[in-house]
This record gives sequence, C-alpha cells and structure tokens, in this order.
Amino acid sequence: MARSQLFLRLASECTADRRIEFEAFLEASIVFARASMHRLQRRHRNHPNWKAWWANLETNASVQFFRTQRDWLLKEAPPKIGQRAFVRSLVVGAGRSSEPLGYEPTKAAEFYFFDEPDTLATDTVERHLAELERLFKEANALFLPVASLSPPTD
Repeated sequence: MARSQLFLRLASECTADRRIEFEAFLEASIVFARASMHRLQRRHRNHPNWKAWWANLETNASVQFFRTQRDWLLKEAPPKIGQRAFVRSLVVGAGRSSEPLGYEPTKAAEFYFFDEPDTLATDTVERHLAELERLFKEANALFLPVASLSPPTD
C-alpha cells in the first residue's frame, strides 16, 4: 500500500507538462494497490474464516476498481481513463492584454478522470485506496494471531 500511495503522490505532483510521467505514476499506483491485495490474501489465506471474508469483497467497488484497472493495464492497454481538454479563450476586438486567456491547468491530474470529468483520476484512486486501507485493517484485526498484536512481555 505504501508504494501505491507513493506513486499516487508522485502523480499528483506532476505539472501539466509532465503528463507522461503522470500516467506512469498513476498506473504504478494501481498496479501496486492490486499487488497489495494479493499479498494480503497470501498472508491470511490459511485462516479458517478467510475464504468467507475474501468472498464478500467481490461486491466491493474499490476491490473491483483495482482488479479491473490492473488487469486491463497489464493485459490489454493503458487505463480506461478520460481526458479533459482545455482551450484558451480568445478575446475578439478587446485589444487589451489584461483580458483573461482562459483556464490553463498547472497540474497534469487536471486532465484525467475515471468516472466523471469533474472528479480527478487521482481523487478516484485515492478514494479507492482509502477503502483498501480500511479493508486491510479489518483483515489484520480479524486474522492476525492475538499474540502478535500484544506487546512483548518480559
């Protein structure tokens, strides 16, 4: 999860002229998020209650997001991600250089979205990562041995 969050942060920091780096960092964030799910499964799969808990994740939107996006990325093509276009406005006949030229994004993230054009792709990934973190805490609380959660005694 830490690597996924790192790459998401790096994507968020990319300026508008670094869109290729943004895309690579966003893709890396998705891949590492999905890998963390595999690692969670490996760590807890021998617990007697694991299969039932894991099966319930089939309907979790965040789990599905990372599964679908990662599979598409690694097996098909770049992510299914929308892109917004920005056009400078032209001030006709005004002749004043103080007129606004329109909005020009400063961050690469402003160009990309998954679901809705008004929701940045980075915000979508961040929301799904937060849900994965919640699920990981839940799994660790349910499936880690109690002895490993207790402080060592002398």
